[in-house]
Amino acid sequence: MSRQDLSDFEIGYEYVRKRYSFLAEHSSHDLWKLGVAYMQARGANAELSRGMGFYFLELGIKIRLVEITSDH
Repeated sequence: MSRQDLSDFEIGYEYVRKRYSFLAEHSSHDLWKLGVAYMQARGANAELSRGMGFYFLELGIKIRLVEITSDH
């Protein structure tokens, strides 16, 4: 799929996924705070920002699940 076919949300999500996956080393709480901040964007780039925020939230959830399952 070409970049022209992607929505702003998808472009933001893919950008963060490709460039910031190293943030998986941070705590889920830090990633959730970052995700919430991006999700609150308003204006012309809001949809792009929401895509970025969604990735951070998703990554935070995945990390938290690993934390929970490794505790047992």
